[in-house]
Amino acid sequence: MNTQTPKNNETIKMVERALQVLDLLRAPNSRFGVNEIAKKCDLNPSTTFRILKTLEKSGWVFQLSDDRYISGEKLSFITEKNNLYLALQDVALFIMQDYTDQYGQAMNLMVRNGKHCVIIQQSRTNRFVDYVPPMHTDLPIHACAGGKILLSSLPINYAERIINACELTKLTEDTITDTERFWQELRQTATQGYAFDHKESTENGSCIAVPVYDREGTVIAAISFSGFIGVEDTDDLLKYLPILHEVSNKISHSLFRVGTEYSA
Repeated sequence: MNTQTPKNNETIKMVERALQVLDLLRAPNSRFGVNEIAKKCDLNPSTTFRILKTLEKSGWVFQLSDDRYISGEKLSFITEKNNLYLALQDVALFIMQDYTDQYGQAMNLMVRNGKHCVIIQQSRTNRFVDYVPPMHTDLPIHACAGGKILLSSLPINYAERIINACELTKLTEDTITDTERFWQELRQTATQGYAFDHKESTENGSCIAVPVYDREGTVIAAISFSGFIGVEDTDDLLKYLPILHEVSNKISHSLFRVGTEYSA
């Protein structure tokens, strides 16, 4: 005897449809709009839209700024770095540009790629020259503020392998090449929650960076105000610290619907 009520049957059907959508989006490099998803899953577009909004609210899917959907933090941000970085790029751009417009300073969003950092998002000023490397540039992880942030968050044995691989190559007169001194720099970075690059990667250039966190408080990226020229005392850059924390919080909240507490 079938004891299921019509309401129960409808709930089961909706769950099955939601699983169809998740199955579609969990494939590598899958990005689809509502109509595409509806067609591929043989669903009504309005039903598909409701399913997607429910899944988005719970973190199972993520909507990009072009209105396409990818699998979200609960499904792929841990196992599929491409999706995490794609979502990071997407949500960070408008946040970063807004703060660049307010404070007149370029910003870089960096992640680790082996023994390098790579700029995955950037906001530029209207100045003729910004004094920052272009998007997708590989930066020396040992000689940039974002690299110190990313290294200081890793297990010691893992960070040690990366440091040995890059050999603390000297790029300027101020690049830290002494291993013990560099470890001291990483310990200080981990304790204070921010890092400087003061003439270490380029002559006369400076920047300040802070971490970007996921829901569990794991560092997933570094965000910086970059391209300062002629700074004599890095303490002058500390006025940007609460602003950077604010930017980091907004990015984390946009990705994971959470904020990260900090002390200014």
